[in-house]
Amino acid sequence: MHHRQIILLRLYSLLATFIVSSPGFAGDNPDKQEKFSDNNWYLLVGAGSSHPGWGATQEKVDTTDIILRHPYPQARTRGKSWYLNRKSVLVEIPLTLLRDPDEPAMIGFTMNVNWTFIASQRLQPFILIGGGPVYTKAEIPGTSSRLKGSYQAGIGLGLLLGKFGLSVEYRYHHLSNGGFKEPNDPLNSSKLLFGIKLPF
Repeated sequence: MHHRQIILLRLYSLLATFIVSSPGFAGDNPDKQEKFSDNNWYLLVGAGSSHPGWGATQEKVDTTDIILRHPYPQARTRGKSWYLNRKSVLVEIPLTLLRDPDEPAMIGFTMNVNWTFIASQRLQPFILIGGGPVYTKAEIPGTSSRLKGSYQAGIGLGLLLGKFGLSVEYRYHHLSNGGFKEPNDPLNSSKLLFGIKLPF
């Protein structure tokens, strides 16, 4: 196996191990500071665009993104004052509709580590990082392989409104097949997403 492919597999394995073993994913609530709902679901909708010339990206691809998210927070908090934060794991199922070029959609499974700053009970900034596999039949010039991998990093702001909640976030998103098949031009994209906490 190609050296770059081995490195990519190891990175994905380390990421998955780190996320799954985190207390938030395992349900570890050592401080028992509050009880979290087991059925918090979020719906995120937004748009994205790849940037030719950003890294090895060659093609301009515009997308509409629909993401179903389920968070697994942990009760333990870290820090104090304005940087008091809580870690959680965000399990997401992203559906990516390609607007330009007009190609079949992409479906994925993503796990992100999220840190939410909770000094305010209403406005809560957050950061996230993660990745996962993506499947698509889309034929974008310079890309190949139906099974691809993604990683991403983002920042955002959540607004809590009782049982409801709203959020806005920006993400950097990378998509490629990791060198398993040629050609392998990556898609480096920006995504702007708006979310709503579903009341069930």
